[in-house]
Amino acid sequence: MNEPKDLVWLGEQSALCKDVLLIVTHDTKTVFDEKRIDPMYVSDYRIAPWGVENNLPQKVMDLIEAAEIVGTNAQFNWKAAYGLGPRLVRVIRDTATHKITDVHPVVDGEAHDWFVNNNVPLLLMEILTDLTHFGNAFPVLIADKAARKFSGIRHREAIFSRWGIDERKQITKHLYCGKWDEMPTKDDIEESYVIDELDAYNDAFARLVLGRDDRMCFPIFLPCPGRPYYSYPSWWSIFRSGWYDNVVSIPGLKKAILKHNLGVKHIIYISESYISDKAAQMKIAADDIEGIKKLKQDLIKEISDYLTGEANAGKPITSIKKMVPSGNGTTIEKYIEIETVKNDISGGEYLTDYETGANIISYAMEVHPSLIGATPGKNSNSLSGSNIREIFIMKQSLSKPLTYLALQWWPLVRRINGWDSDIEIMMQDSLFTTLDQSKSGEVKIQTEVAQ
Repeated sequence: MNEPKDLVWLGEQSALCKDVLLIVTHDTKTVFDEKRIDPMYVSDYRIAPWGVENNLPQKVMDLIEAAEIVGTNAQFNWKAAYGLGPRLVRVIRDTATHKITDVHPVVDGEAHDWFVNNNVPLLLMEILTDLTHFGNAFPVLIADKAARKFSGIRHREAIFSRWGIDERKQITKHLYCGKWDEMPTKDDIEESYVIDELDAYNDAFARLVLGRDDRMCFPIFLPCPGRPYYSYPSWWSIFRSGWYDNVVSIPGLKKAILKHNLGVKHIIYISESYISDKAAQMKIAADDIEGIKKLKQDLIKEISDYLTGEANAGKPITSIKKMVPSGNGTTIEKYIEIETVKNDISGGEYLTDYETGANIISYAMEVHPSLIGATPGKNSNSLSGSNIREIFIMKQSLSKPLTYLALQWWPLVRRINGWDSDIEIMMQDSLFTTLDQSKSGEVKIQTEVAQ
């Protein structure tokens, strides 16, 4: 069957049919309709799947890459937590109060060499990136079994990391593989022991004494109620609420209007679950790209044929609803939903919608639009320098928990390797001030986060 006449594809997931002035697209709400805890079996491993199809991080990354405001906000969040980066220092404390009175850079010795050889500044960038994007990070400590120490630390990308679980569904292994969607063999999967973060020293030391492990993963995750294995960043709510769909569809919609001088009257959202269920009924495999694409084209043509022409005027369209379990009971998922679009072909149409959606997304991601340097939309009002400075200071303060999480592994390494307890990793921040207090308008401050 050929594609419908005058069909315009807006990227891979949306299509515009000029015959009936509508857009057929996907609804990202269904990407997250799962709290599955039943294990999957891959090779000889029992794993806790990340998403129903064990590919939720990959799906999220595809969504992030499709919306510039989401990727930029996520990048800003890890940069705000990182500040000017880490320094290895020796702290001097008051003997009575134990408050830090001075710090001295560590420029030599075993701890300094370890810090430099393992490129800790880059490691922290990678950990913070995974925390802000996916809510989980997986640094892996390299064991020197002969010396009973940790000789190094490596970052393992969250998008390729999964938890291995035992018969009691408790986490025991970190599994790292770039082929989760290809049914990997055991040789494709890197396995690491998972340290008990609540008793890290005793657990890691006992494993080093036994000499069984070459690698140990120190789990890092954002606190997230109701998630047994993988944390979900709170800002992922933009995918469930529908604001992401609105924002990401507007550029393609405007492009189609400008290119074809069209006025789109309706947007029809089609659930990903409907496509999946329809494919299963027609026995189309999930990895059959051409078959899935043809199914989408046939569906678009069917809707186009139904809505076109005088004979079909006034006819209703039937939509299927599905009850979806959630943490608070059940929710109703509509397989097909029609949204009426107000059309004003004047060059600035939909910019107000885009600005509203962009601001709501930024709110969910805890980023004030003015901090990025530009406020998207038609009315791009910026704040004064003083207001922006105060907002940035607030953002730095709210980013401290991320920095603390990213350095949780350091006290363990320091103790296992026998280094002095006054050797700390401290993060530097830029504190912006007025020019009468500093000629550059910037003061560097240090914050102790590794205890």
